[in-house]
Amino acid sequence: MNAAWTLSPEPLPPSTGPPVGAGLDVEQRTVFAFVLCLLVVLVLLMVRCVRILLDPYSRMPASSWTDHKEALERGQFDYALV
Repeated sequence: MNAAWTLSPEPLPPSTGPPVGAGLDVEQRTVFAFVLCLLVVLVLLMVRCVRILLDPYSRMPASSWTDHKEALERGQFDYALV
């Protein structure tokens, strides 16, 4: 008895590509998530920098450094009284 196994050729179903996450192990998924988080942080920093460049004086406090020099300009030094 010579039995041969033969399969009739069937067309493969159309494929749109591998599903997301196919063939990725745990380490690759972790690295992918880490890189994605880094890219999100980078985008947030870029948006912040662009906002500062467009309007640099909106983030500054209303007081200036000269407000704190009044005592020094009048010559009042606590340590000079010794």
